[in-house]
Amino acid sequence: MTKEEIFNQVERRRQDLIDDVCTMIHIDSQRKESQLGMPFGNGVDEALQKALKICQREGLKIGNTDGYMGYGQWGIGENHIGIMGHLDVVDIGEGWDDPAFSAAIHDGRIWGRGALDNKGPLFAAFYGMLALKDLGIIPNIPVRVIFGTNEETGMKDCVYYLQHEKAPLMGFTPDNKFPAVYGKKGRAVFEVSGAIDRVVKFANDYLLNARSNGDRLGIAYKDSRFGEMQIRTKTLFQTKDGIGIRFALSYPDCDINDVTAKISSAANGLKTVLAEDSPVLAHDPDSWFVQTVNHAYEEATDTKAEPTTTSGGTYMNVCPTIINYGPSFPGQNGIAHQPNEWMDIEDLVKCTKIYAWTLYKLCMSESDIDPWEKA
Repeated sequence: MTKEEIFNQVERRRQDLIDDVCTMIHIDSQRKESQLGMPFGNGVDEALQKALKICQREGLKIGNTDGYMGYGQWGIGENHIGIMGHLDVVDIGEGWDDPAFSAAIHDGRIWGRGALDNKGPLFAAFYGMLALKDLGIIPNIPVRVIFGTNEETGMKDCVYYLQHEKAPLMGFTPDNKFPAVYGKKGRAVFEVSGAIDRVVKFANDYLLNARSNGDRLGIAYKDSRFGEMQIRTKTLFQTKDGIGIRFALSYPDCDINDVTAKISSAANGLKTVLAEDSPVLAHDPDSWFVQTVNHAYEEATDTKAEPTTTSGGTYMNVCPTIINYGPSFPGQNGIAHQPNEWMDIEDLVKCTKIYAWTLYKLCMSESDIDPWEKA
């Protein structure tokens, strides 16, 4: 099967892809109050049920893991390639030109909450799989598209799913950027609290009037894979005895205990708490899987690219056998959580072609392959 044959099949179903993406955007899938069988509310459950009906329409085996996640699977086998994306969306906020769930089409774009994060890219990957199925290809390794419902507010859906379903042998989430993203920075949230004057002095000396790499705190670590430390969002909060400041770190390979000790030392007696920590995660960039995915991207786009890393949090944080892969192309800026969220239709189709070619390379490999061995 040639790349051109697969790409032509994607083009044949271009309008079906656009229609299904718009159908999904029409559904308000913001998190709502939990109900029986709907752990994250009826909105995202409606989206899940609709996605599963689309899977049935396409002749796929479906599964529903108690409303936490669902899937459509093409092929039969003990292991599977997993595409893990999410149907839930962040709050719509204000400032929209078109209604947030209108799925308006103009200027060559689909507009609406979830267009880019993550309904559009997830269905691009879904239609990439369908292109292979429609061409009559029989996969050596099944492909399973997994629809999440809680990525934006905790990823408890993925935790539950992996407790009840077998993890993918390998796979990706179309919720970050191209090319193959083999690793992510660590993310920590610290809280420093105490008397108002002392917290204000700490904030001014070390956070507000300082470089964002944490050099004044003595934590300006950096490495070749993830770059340097970054201090991100800073928020004041009230306490019983004064105030506190909460700030996030996006950190490279380093000892988080050492980081905590240095922040505590700089805080000089103020209460210092490591409130959250998601450690650095990295797969071997030279593994068969990462190299195969990256080469497929190069072949599909006629470009050269090296596997890369990210600071963004995705299902890769929770599922240890997937990487980030698309949908944003090098040089594009993220607009996912902003008003007037959109996805360019040509980018949507281009992503579908990339995913189709990548899945072809993966699903036709030997069924007993160890994807994480060096290429």
